[in-house]
Order: sequence, then C-alpha cells, then structure tokens
Amino acid sequence: MNKQIVASLVAASFFPVSTWAEPNTETVVVTASRFAQSDASVLQSATILTRQDIARLQARSLVDVLRTVPSIEIAQSGGRGQLASIFMRGTESDHSLVLIDGVRMASSITGSVDFNQIPVNSIERIEVIRGARATLYGSSAIGGVINIITKSNKERAIVSATMGSLDHHAVSGAWATKLGDKGHFSGMAGYESNDGYNVHPTTSNLGDQHGFTGRNAQLGYSHRWNASWSADITGRWYQNEYDYNDNESNQIKHSWLESQALAGNLNYRSGVWSATLSGEFSQRDKYDYFPGSARKENKNSDVEQVSTSLGLQYQATEDWLLGGGVDYRHDTFNEGSLITNPDDIAINPRDNLGTYLLTQFSPVEALSIEASARSDDNQQYGQHTTWQASAGLAIAEGYQLIASYGTAFKAPSFVDIAYSDGNLDPDESVNTELALHGLTTGIDWSLTGYINHIDNMIDWDDEAKKNRNIGEVTIKGIELIANFDVASLHNQLSLEYKDPKKDKTGEQLERRAKRVAKWQASYQWERILLGTQWQYQSERTDLNGRLGSYSLWAATASYQATDNLTVKGKVDNVFDKDYETAGGYPAAERAYFMTLDYQY
Repeated sequence: MNKQIVASLVAASFFPVSTWAEPNTETVVVTASRFAQSDASVLQSATILTRQDIARLQARSLVDVLRTVPSIEIAQSGGRGQLASIFMRGTESDHSLVLIDGVRMASSITGSVDFNQIPVNSIERIEVIRGARATLYGSSAIGGVINIITKSNKERAIVSATMGSLDHHAVSGAWATKLGDKGHFSGMAGYESNDGYNVHPTTSNLGDQHGFTGRNAQLGYSHRWNASWSADITGRWYQNEYDYNDNESNQIKHSWLESQALAGNLNYRSGVWSATLSGEFSQRDKYDYFPGSARKENKNSDVEQVSTSLGLQYQATEDWLLGGGVDYRHDTFNEGSLITNPDDIAINPRDNLGTYLLTQFSPVEALSIEASARSDDNQQYGQHTTWQASAGLAIAEGYQLIASYGTAFKAPSFVDIAYSDGNLDPDESVNTELALHGLTTGIDWSLTGYINHIDNMIDWDDEAKKNRNIGEVTIKGIELIANFDVASLHNQLSLEYKDPKKDKTGEQLERRAKRVAKWQASYQWERILLGTQWQYQSERTDLNGRLGSYSLWAATASYQATDNLTVKGKVDNVFDKDYETAGGYPAAERAYFMTLDYQY
C-alpha cells in the first residue's frame, strides 16, 4: 500500500463520505483495524452509515438506524425509550462491542448496552464490523463491533424540529465552525418527548401509558498545531426519563438515567509513523422508582469507567504495515439496588490491561494477509489471549475470496459475578468465515458463510440458583448483501439464513430468527427524495413461547423547499402490523412524523 494513500486515508477519516448517496466514492473505515483504510482493503464484512444516511432514514433513535443494518436483529420491550437489545449474527446481546468515538461504552454492570439511550442527533457516522474482533478490542467483540462516531471537522449549522404520533415532539440544533486557522469548535443539543403507549398491556393496566423524555448536549474542540500534531477534547451528556411496566406489581414505574463523559485525544502523524494517545472518563447514574416516591432513595446503579489507550502504526514498506497498542480500563460499581451487596463482587473496582499487535502485508499483488493477537490481563479472571488471521485473494477482476479464522471472548459483568459463586471465567468463541465479494453488471455484492462456536458461556443454573459457565452454542449462517441501481432507484438488499442453537438441546436461541431479509430503496427527482424500508423476520422462540414472523414497511419523503429549508415526512409500520420482538411487549402501531430542517 502506497504511503501517500495511507496518509490521505488518515486525513479522510475526519471527513465521512456517504456510500449511499455516492456509491462510486471510496469509503474510509477506521474501526476494522483501528486505523484508517479504504473499504476495499478491509477483510471484514462492514456497513458504514453517515449522517446523510441517518437523515435519509429519518431515524428518531439509534435503534431505528441499527434495525436496517444487515445481520442485526432488534428485541425491544415496547416503544421509544424501552429496553432494546441487539443480536448480531445470532450472538448474545452482550456479545457485540459498542464504542463511542473508538472508546468502549461503560457496560461493565450488565455487559450489554441499552441502545435506546444513545441520542441519534449527535451521530456523525456509524461503522458496523461483523464478526469477531476481540484481538483488537478485547472483551465482548464476539459477534461484531459497532463504533458510533460523533466527531467531525465539517462546518455546519442546523436546527431540526419533529412532531408526530403519540404526541411526539423533538428539537435539536448543531453548530460547528473554525476558530482561527488551527482550531475547530462544535456543539449540539437536543430535546425529545413522547407520550408513548401501553407497552405491556394486561387486564388490570389497560389505561397506562409509558412515555419517554430525553435531553442531550455535546461540546467539542479540536486543534491542529502543524501537519504532524493535533488534539481534541469532547464532553458528552444525556439525561433520559421513561416509564415502564413493573412486572411484579403490574404498575407504572419510572426510570431516570444520566450519563456524562469527557474524552480527549493527542495525535501524531509524520512520514511512516503515526500514534494516538487517548483517554476518557465516563459516569452513569440510574434510578428506578414508583411515581410519588423519592428518586434519590431508589438508585439502581452508579458506575464509573476510566479508559486510556496508546496506538502506534508503522508503514514498514509500501506493502507491509505494522500496528499495535496498549489499552487500560478501570471499572467501578459504586452503589445501587441492581447489586444488593457490592461486596459480592470479589474485585471492585476492576482493572483490565490489554496489549495488541496487528500486521497487514501483501506478498503478491493479488493476495492480502492480516494477522493480529491480543493479551488481556484482568484483575478479576486473569490473563486471556486471542488471535485472528485473515487472507483475501483476488481471483479475477472485480472478485475477491476472503477467509478468516479467530478467537474471541466476553468477560463476566459485575452482575454475573454478584450472582455467582465468584469463580466465573469468560465466554469463549471460535469464529470461521469464508466470503466472496464481487461486482457483476453493476451489482456490488458479497456472500459470506460463517460458523461461530461459543462455549464456557455464563448462564443461569436453575438447580444451583447461580450463574455458571455451562452454556454452549453453535451459530451457522450465510448472508448475502447487495447494492445496485435500477435506473434512478438505488437499492440495498440483505438476505440472511442462520441456525442459532444450543448444543446440548438443539433448541433455537431466544428472539433470534433463522431467516431475515431487509431492503432499502431511495429515489431522487430534482428536490424530492423518496424512500422505503422493508424487513422480514421469521418466527422465533421467546422465554415463554414463540414469536410470530412479521413483514414491516416504512416510507419516507423529503422536499428541499429552499436552499436552507427541507420538509420531511415518515410513516412507520405502514400497514399497521401487530407484531412483537419481545414476548408480551407489542410494538408500536402505525405512526406518522413530520420534520423541518433548517440549515444555514
């Protein structure tokens, strides 16, 4: 790989490019290998969504965005604000690693992330990498990695307002500008409210409504001293309140959550060397209480995370790159009813030190090879090593065959440990993939087959009434992804068949379908943009029965009234389908939304 190309890709990583609007434009990916590279050189299956893509979907939440991504399934306990989990390639909800600006989200309590709580108005770009990447990121990257990028050096100013069904109201604003010749400032804020509906109806609570209110803000500043040195700092805050149905009392309960984070990076790039030193402090409080009760007396959890990392890259030759780094993380569970007695966590706070190495080289023009290895030394469970190797071979012009094999793991969470005998080991997986990429008569497509075996899984032992390493699952799947144009209609299609099952019983894993299909289309005519999204899921098992299959449609339209003003409209669940992604929690009925965007 030419050194000038590498340098341009590093610079381009700060200026996201939309693959949807401009399919022929080279896309830059930063998550697959922890440094910027073109999507053509990535040996992993990846989906890139930019701010323009999110705006085109007219998404109101991160869940709305992720449900359109190939190989991702959503299980949500009702409407906006309710608990939402994702399953990537059939793995568990805590087997997908979530990053914000390349830094792991504070998920040490339960091990998973509630995607409904992340404000969508702050997102510049989302990179989804399917398959194991624990050799670069450590724990949880078994099914894949989702990197939510909020930083951008673009200049812009925009105000947006939305209203719609269930008395939905939202307003947000963003402003970014240069400060002198070397600085760049950005700020954004948003507010959203929704009256909601009864997410868990029973005979005794038919009049209940479970609403949502969210507030968020973000400030950032970046500074470039010269061609080699730059730095940035970002502060993020959000506060969400939502109602839900308490299953024990069958009454409305209120949840209040606040999260704040402060992150910074120092970057150096010169010649064949590049380095990034980063750090972040994040803290999250959550309260659950009945209306009329004192919030401060009902804390669910209080968790803190301190993360630092140093990454280095060296371009040894035009065809050989070396990379590596060190990650340190300090997790603390302070207090809360989620864990009745914090002393049940043997080691709290808990430290994790990870070191990784990566190399990419091309011994001949048609062959690309990547190998990586990582060692994590955790204060709770000791040392764990993972490794991965991938190879891509150009078998003909426009066609590439890719093979990958690697290991991954998921560390036990604080909750796992608190309700165990204290002797939990990490979940462990072995992942094998074979993919064929091609460009045939204007259709950009990929066909991927994978086998992911996960053993030593932490699962609840009914007999012992404790968490133990007793679970074993094997997930076999095949996915087809295609992008193509039919005249002026742009299409993105994904088809997936998988067999996610428990090894001992042969049962299908809960809330995961064997067959999933998704289609997106957009049509541009002068100042009018029309779009539709369709998805299908076959029937699935649930904790207390089966969930039926469903086919769901959404429709969008936007009109650029002036150079500054855009009017948008969206209909969700166009045919008003009755369906559930979590048993006993009906999804929302047909809903209508209208948005005004003013950009200046």
